[in-house]
Amino acid sequence: MTEPEKIIWNTFYLPITYSGELIVYIEKLAHQSNGFRRSCFTFTNARSAFFAFLKAVLPQADEKVLLPAYIGWSSREGSGVFDPIAELGLSYAFYKVDRRLHIDLDHLEQLFQTHKVKVLVLIHYFGYVDPNYVKAIKLARSYGALVLEDEAHAMLTDLVGGASGRLGDACIFSLHKMLPLKEGGMLVVNSGQESLLNSELWAEIHLPSPWEYDIKEISHRRCQNAELLSQLLEPLRDEVEPLWDKPQAGEVPQTYPVLIRNVSRDQLYFAMNQAGFGVVSLYHTMIEQITLEEFPVSHQLARHILNLPVHQDVESDALKVMVNQLAECIKFLSATTNSKIAGGV
Repeated sequence: MTEPEKIIWNTFYLPITYSGELIVYIEKLAHQSNGFRRSCFTFTNARSAFFAFLKAVLPQADEKVLLPAYIGWSSREGSGVFDPIAELGLSYAFYKVDRRLHIDLDHLEQLFQTHKVKVLVLIHYFGYVDPNYVKAIKLARSYGALVLEDEAHAMLTDLVGGASGRLGDACIFSLHKMLPLKEGGMLVVNSGQESLLNSELWAEIHLPSPWEYDIKEISHRRCQNAELLSQLLEPLRDEVEPLWDKPQAGEVPQTYPVLIRNVSRDQLYFAMNQAGFGVVSLYHTMIEQITLEEFPVSHQLARHILNLPVHQDVESDALKVMVNQLAECIKFLSATTNSKIAGGV
């Protein structure tokens, strides 16, 4: 050993070179500029952010994008998820979901086995995290696929709860679905995927930052409202079935999804909105590529699902009035024979 390489131990048992220069183990401040960094790009909406991601990774003709078989369409908005796929002319396949809107892992694995997959798209519906989320990510990694997490409903589940968004390569947000904004989408590229930054990604528009809002308190209010709804709906279980339990740790709901068991969801939707309660149906109509014959469970969900508001502006007293109105509307519709659904859910 040469003289400069020798070390001695000081009274704190830290090695010091003979020259007296301390070997630094921990810096006083963090200096790794790319460590834990998530690069953000703003867009008009989430579909534009999704389009930019797909254009950046641009699957080849023999490579597929895997999508969940629960994607909605409306005459006014089209399909925020499927339209970018169609516009870019990409090859795709749908993986099945069960009657609780959870990923069918067996079917997903079959698709990986039979197709060359470039991108797996995971959608965190209504702000909730799929129980098969981690397993689906691991499956995609084992086949070398990229993962895009659609967090149009789950921005706060990501930013506040930390329960989603970290395992994929990138994710997309829809700011106006969670905050009082008229528009706004964001593409977030996770640390370790810097290669995606060398593409046509840029900030299309200037948007207010999510940090301009108290997103912690907004998340708390949304979770609080969802928990209260869970309790208030308990007496209506024969007619209104929560799709899932109340939000789990880290989950921040966009809406509170329920299944309408016996009366027409569409008639109930219109009745509630006419009464002044802004309920929605996500999604009332599947895109035509998700056929009834191949994906009957998806179509059954679409016929029965209703999403109740839990946003931060909603007061607890208003939720109580809403549930009472829901019960009255169901009672009225139940007395109307043509409003009943054969078989229910």
